[in-house]
Amino acid sequence: MCWSGEASAALAVTGFASTVYFYRRGESKVLCMALAYFSLMELLQAYTYTVIDECFNPNNQIATFLGYMHIAFQPFFVNAVTMHFIPQPLRRRIAPYVYGLCFGAATIFMMRIYPFDWASLCFDRFYRFLPGTDIKFSMPFCGKQICSTSGQWHIAWAIPASGSIAMANSYVYAAFVLPLLYGSWKLVLYHLNTGPLLAYLTTNNMNEWAAVWCLYSIGLLLLLIKTPVRRFLHVTSWYGQAYPEFLTRERLEQNSQPKQ
Repeated sequence: MCWSGEASAALAVTGFASTVYFYRRGESKVLCMALAYFSLMELLQAYTYTVIDECFNPNNQIATFLGYMHIAFQPFFVNAVTMHFIPQPLRRRIAPYVYGLCFGAATIFMMRIYPFDWASLCFDRFYRFLPGTDIKFSMPFCGKQICSTSGQWHIAWAIPASGSIAMANSYVYAAFVLPLLYGSWKLVLYHLNTGPLLAYLTTNNMNEWAAVWCLYSIGLLLLLIKTPVRRFLHVTSWYGQAYPEFLTRERLEQNSQPKQ
């Protein structure tokens, strides 16, 4: 393994220190909160390295479970960041509904690990990439036993979960499809390329993707906060079409008020 607990601890400290620094400098609270949340994951991973590959150790199993729970609630922070790049009046109007859908997705994602009698298990199934093709794949973050093991260069997580692809994709719907619906496509593309795609390109172990993705998330958030790249991620229209007036009325009313 190329990574280590010390490296995860150092990255976590960097993330928390950067959160405090940027917050005190008046940077976006939303971006700072997301940075802190993903830094918390690195802190958890640093601890996981102390019990890695000890599958019968309760501490290993608890750390794996906490990693799964962290992922379940990530869409709240992902959407908080993606909504940061849409017009403020629109953000205020849709935020309660967006977070409500994130809560629903988190609930479904957590239900995956309950041992329903009627549910098939992820490790008993293979999935076709496209109907009618021979390209098959298994499900990430899946195994017969809850455990954190050594991957190619980082942590590989496994947990017995439902084999339902729809339940597994509740994260994808909330973290990627939902932001596309309200028009934050630039941030979605940025997230896809610097998160799951980069994780896919840097490890062949599907159970390792989630941990690698979380590691990269700190870097992509630091880029959003520290560099001018965020100036290019704002959107002012819905795929070239003006947002409906009733969604942006607050901004129009404010702009129409006479100056004092």
